[in-house]
Amino acid sequence: SFQAAQKTPKPAMIDMLINMRSTLKQKGYTQVPQLSGSHDISLKTPFSVRNSDAKGRTRALFVGINYVGQKGQLSGCHNDVHTMKAYITQQGYDEKSMRVLMDDNKSEKPTKANILAAFKWLG
Repeated sequence: SFQAAQKTPKPAMIDMLINMRSTLKQKGYTQVPQLSGSHDISLKTPFSVRNSDAKGRTRALFVGINYVGQKGQLSGCHNDVHTMKAYITQQGYDEKSMRVLMDDNKSEKPTKANILAAFKWLG
């Protein structure tokens, strides 16, 4: 599972992909996660949310929209934001360098204007 992979110090990309596929299948989902990129990727490379060659600031933006009170309301988007925020915090990201937009009446609202402003903030 994703939580198990989080506890592994440096899981390889293939391990993350296999874990995601297994977890989704066990829970009855039909999605099949894929991995793609604009350059060659070795599946044996340890998974990382940080660029090892990066210089300068590191920022993260999380958007969780459950469409609360609307037809087609979702239920897991806020949980996904909390899980990923916790994960990248464990990877060394500073919470001061993160922005969260969610329709939970607690966070900054994920309006078009706020999302576009957050993209500009990312740099």
